[in-house]
Amino acid sequence: MPSQALFRLKECSAIPSAVCVLMLLSAPIWAVEARQQQFTMNTLTAGEVLIEPLLTGEIPGVEATHIAVAGPASYSESANDDHALVLLFVDGKGKLEFQGKDYELVPETIAMPISNDKLTVHVEDGDTLHGLVIRKQYSEQDIEDMKEFAARDSDGIYLKKFTDCESYKEAIKSPKTTSRTVLPKDHISRCAMGTVETMGPDEVGAHRHAMLDQLFLGLSKNDSIVITDDTETPFPEFSLLHIPLGSLHGVRVEDGKRMYYMWMDFFLTKEGEEWLKTHKPDTK
Repeated sequence: MPSQALFRLKECSAIPSAVCVLMLLSAPIWAVEARQQQFTMNTLTAGEVLIEPLLTGEIPGVEATHIAVAGPASYSESANDDHALVLLFVDGKGKLEFQGKDYELVPETIAMPISNDKLTVHVEDGDTLHGLVIRKQYSEQDIEDMKEFAARDSDGIYLKKFTDCESYKEAIKSPKTTSRTVLPKDHISRCAMGTVETMGPDEVGAHRHAMLDQLFLGLSKNDSIVITDDTETPFPEFSLLHIPLGSLHGVRVEDGKRMYYMWMDFFLTKEGEEWLKTHKPDTK
């Protein structure tokens, strides 16, 4: 199988948001628009690998990149001592090779290598695999904190289908909403990820969290609306959206439509992870 046979690099046109820190800790005087960028889902040439930076510069220390691999082709990545690596596969299928082992990739699978060994994604002829690559820069304190994380005791890989992840409940969501913790805290310092799924009419109630920066990733058939302060933003599938730091925000879905997205929390401090205590175990 050819490795990264043909590449196309797309430049991101999103403008980084600039927000006064003092305004983040109180109610904003004006609405701040949520920045958003959709994946390029056009048909690729066989053997082509698309690398598409998304929302460049939106969150300090966080890089988001859409990758699309049209078989027969391969794509390789690795974490390093300076940053964590998370891959979220959202459409198509392929195979992941890591430390001499092969893993099947299907839509809605997370992969996070714990070691810095090379990870390679292989896609066969006739298939196209789409994923989001997240790189999170470590601070010196992050590196110290992670020495105590039991989840990082091995040199393997954290790999799970979203639907195999533990569910939770939250007061701002209706009883019919399914929420899952896809990447628990203490895998990567000051970072957690999860999914929210429901059918309309429904909503995630308005809330504010000035202790964390947040990205939303629209998953398959998501057709909802994100409200940030007084601004409404249509939120389709396969798009990445940045919730303005400190904004009052929620999500709404109309009758017959689907809300299905991933939240990605990037905490400003370790203490900010206390927010995750609002996620209560699902006892059903």
